[in-house]
Amino acid sequence: MEKRRYALRLAYDGGDFRGFQLQPGMMTVQGCLEEALAHIGLRVSFQVAARTDAGVHALDQVVTFTARAALEPATLRAAINARTPPGLLCLDAARVAPRTHARASATSRTYVYVVGWPAPPGLARFAWSLPDAIAFPGLASPRVDLERARDALARVLGRHDFAGFARPGEQTARRALDPCATVRTISRAELVAAARRPVAAVVFEGDGFLRAMVRNIVGSVVAAAVGWVEPDRVSQILAEPGRRYRGVRAPGRGLTLARVGYPFPIFGRGARNR
Repeated sequence: MEKRRYALRLAYDGGDFRGFQLQPGMMTVQGCLEEALAHIGLRVSFQVAARTDAGVHALDQVVTFTARAALEPATLRAAINARTPPGLLCLDAARVAPRTHARASATSRTYVYVVGWPAPPGLARFAWSLPDAIAFPGLASPRVDLERARDALARVLGRHDFAGFARPGEQTARRALDPCATVRTISRAELVAAARRPVAAVVFEGDGFLRAMVRNIVGSVVAAAVGWVEPDRVSQILAEPGRRYRGVRAPGRGLTLARVGYPFPIFGRGARNR
């Protein structure tokens, strides 16, 4: 029997989940998807464009899977939304070409991280609010210097070995097998500040990101902005990829996966489905 390939585009409030990947006894995005598909008789293995950690949000997450069933995309989308919690929404579903892979086919990912000092109440669930007594003990009323932040942020642009910003120990085995396993290219690293409000968004676009990489970079950038470290600390970490990261890690709630880019359309007009 012919196997068919499907893709889903998802949005979710990461505060409702313990990350994307299955974890026993915890509510995860993958677990909710699997339960929803089980109600229509499907048990599948997912490929995901970006495995988000606990608290991290998504506006444009993509997953792919293979099934023998012939599914109408609109019916598939409706069936998922009927069985998932309010914090998870299937925005689109499509039949795709057999070799389409949510992660391997992706050419770029865009993340947005929101910081406020403090964040307005309406954004508090989706932002890192300063002062943060755990990250910056004793910093009662931070003065955020956006030019220092931009100086630190500009240092990650281009192609670098980002192992120094990865989760400690996460990439050791991969680098031992392939010294380029932790090399990534960042094409956009921009700080966008709100006018007359103490809020800024840090926007990253790149060909890929290591686990905890964005949150560790943001932690270092904010540490530079409040005077905790110098902006060149970012360059020092990039120059020492084999050392364990000991800087500030920004909390997950401020991070959103905003877009996943592909070299061909997956959803809507012009999508390849054969």
